[in-house]
Formats: sequence, C-alpha cells, structure tokens
Amino acid sequence: MQQQVTALAKMLSRRALANIQPNDIKSIMAKGSSNAYDAQTNPSGMISLGVAENRLMHDEIAAHISSHLSITKRCLTYGDGSVGSDQLRQSIASLMNKTAFRPRKHVEMKHVTVLSGVSSIIDCLAFSLCEAGEAVLLGRPTYVGFISDLVSRAGVKPVLVDFERRSQPVHPMSLEAVECYENALIESTQNGTLVRALLLCHPHNPFGVCYEPRVLEAYLSLCAKHRIHFISDEVYANSLFASTDYPSPPVFTSVLALEIKKYIDPSMVHCLYGMSKDFCSNGIRLGALISQDNHDLHAAIRAISKFAWPSSLADAAWCGILTDELFLQTYFQTLTQRLSAAYEHCIALLKRHGIPYVPAHAGPFIWIDLSTHLSSPSVEAERELAWKMIENKVWLATGEAYRSERPGWFRITFAVDKAELELGIERVMKSLKRS
Repeated sequence: MQQQVTALAKMLSRRALANIQPNDIKSIMAKGSSNAYDAQTNPSGMISLGVAENRLMHDEIAAHISSHLSITKRCLTYGDGSVGSDQLRQSIASLMNKTAFRPRKHVEMKHVTVLSGVSSIIDCLAFSLCEAGEAVLLGRPTYVGFISDLVSRAGVKPVLVDFERRSQPVHPMSLEAVECYENALIESTQNGTLVRALLLCHPHNPFGVCYEPRVLEAYLSLCAKHRIHFISDEVYANSLFASTDYPSPPVFTSVLALEIKKYIDPSMVHCLYGMSKDFCSNGIRLGALISQDNHDLHAAIRAISKFAWPSSLADAAWCGILTDELFLQTYFQTLTQRLSAAYEHCIALLKRHGIPYVPAHAGPFIWIDLSTHLSSPSVEAERELAWKMIENKVWLATGEAYRSERPGWFRITFAVDKAELELGIERVMKSLKRS
C-alpha cells in the first residue's frame, strides 16, 4: 500500500508535494480541531482553545443573519463580479470611515477589493507583489496562517525577524525592533533573496496589543527607504477592551489614520480587514483589501480573483449587518464588554494556577508561558507537552506554530463559553502535572 501511495505522489508537482509534507505543527492542529467538544452531545470531545475564534457573539450574529438575510434570485448569481458586490464594498468603506480606523483619507468603494477571506487576500497579494522565491518580512512570533498564505501557492518566502538572538534583545512591538527588520532585510538581500514587503498583524497576533503610531510610522519610513510594500492586517481593529491589566487601553491607530504620504509613496501601503474576527464569523469567508492609491494592484487581483470569488450569500449576509446602523452600535458595545469579562475570567484562572502571560487589550487570545513545564528547553519538549494536552482533550496553539524564538509559549483563546474555558484549563493543568 505504501509503495502505491508513493507512486501516486510521484505524479504530483513538486509544489504540491511540498504542501503535503507531514510535520508536527500540522498534525497537532489537525488533531486539535477534530472531534469537537460539546457539553451535551460530546463532553469527552476536544476543547479547542487554539483557534483565534471569538464565540462570544455567535448568537447575535446568527440571529441577525437568520432574521435579515433574504435569499433573492440575485444571491444565486455571480452578483456584481468576483471582488464583492458594489453594496458590500461601499458598506466596508463606510464602516472604516465611521469606526476605529478613522482614516485620514476617506475610504471609497474603489479602494476596496473583497475576496473569500483575508487568507485569500494575502495569497493574492503575495502573487501580485512578489515573484516566486522573493520574500516578505514577518516578525517573530508571527500569526501561523501568514506562512501558508505566502508559501503554499505564490511560492513566496517568509523572512522571519529575530528580536532575542542579539546582544541586547528588544521587544517585538518596540521602536527598537524596526532595526531588526532592516537587518533581516539586508541579510536576506545579501543571501540572494529579494524582500518585497513587510507584513504586520495590528493589533498583534499572538500578543493581543496594538502598535504605537510612532512605531508604525517608523515601519513606513523603513519600507520607503528600501522600496518595499507595507501591509497591515487589521482584522481585530474593533476588538479592543479594557481590563485590570489595561484599565485605559491604548487607542487603536490604523495605518490609514497616519499621514502616509509624509513617510512613503501611498501606493505602497495596504490594509486588510475581514468578517472573521470583529464579527465572530470565521466560517463566513469574506476578506477585504483596502489600498487607496494603487489602482494597478486592485486590477491585478481582480484578474486572478475568480479563484477566490466571494459567495453571493455571504456577501448579502455581511451587507445586511454593515447597513444596520442600530445593530452595529449595540453590537460593538456588547462585543467589547464581553471581551473584557471573558479576559478577566481567563487571567483569574491563569493567576490561580501560576501561569505567566502577556497582558493583552485586543483580540480573543492570550500568549502564555509554559516553559517551566517543559522536560527540556527545546522545541521537541514543547511538542511533547502539546501532545499531552491533545491526549487530555484540549488544544492550545503552540509557540512553534507561531515561530516563537523560545520554546514553551502557547496561545490560548479566551473568547469562549465560560464553563468550557474552565474545563479546558483544567485539562491543561492535568497535562502539566504529567509533564
């Protein structure tokens, strides 16, 4: 049987074979996302605390879509084309003009391209901004999905930026970290790999905090200096909250709110948004590129957009939400309140069990330190602990997946049912006692 599988594999392309190479990161994620826990129907199932999934507003979103989505004949067509309906693109522009983004330049419909998820947007950006084999800068730790978004189809290399492996370590969110990006860019170029863009997640995933405006401005200047694109993934822009750790959390500053032309050619700056995070709908695959001064980029993505054509039903569902002003007012207020409460509950549990963590004020997750529970300070020991958790039916995202510089870090999602979070942490503690 193995010989038969090997023979079939030889009939695939090299790039296809590269995408199906087994590794622990994929194996842990696959096992952790299967056999889902349910308090009534599957209490012995897997509690997933490893996905950046905000479940706190599922009832409200589901109820709104159920009561407002009218499936017309137009929903069964290609609609206005492959980059989102005119109504959705205008609605996204309006949302950005009215909420946390506060753009310096008014966002218009023509600035917005919609595809089937932010991953699809990044895949198309990688294809459109880079040649295969060229690179994009990513600071460590980095959102795990960025790697496959860049690599799997476009063949673009991630250049991982280190902050600790130097005489004076710096914090990845600090102004001093900008120099680390430049050093990584120069080293990559000297080694024969051209860097074409710098990609940030802002607010940061997995830290759950925002970049300061002066740091964003420094990145714009760096990108201008080296003639590379700046991409800001801002999917958690409206998911900021207060807590005992951050009684007055920093205000989110979108890259669109900066005086971009003061630092860089505006055609080199791109912002990403989507329905998955702020609207608690990972399964409704809609993502948007907002690029205000690069018509050619929008045209280039439109040319390949049929491979990520957004569903007309999903399009109509998000339109219904974005055009309901009264719902949005109460929705974002409730979202913030529930994130605050869920975060407080989670950190209380972490403190009770003596688990160190990075204080957060954005997003549905917390970066926690379990390094003292490793059998050795190694990636192999981190994997061993992750598999123990899987055996105990709980999944946390591993530091290895996020390309953490030090083993033992995990990301835990707190925006879940209170009882489920408590049981999940019980299962984590059971795993730690065995480590």
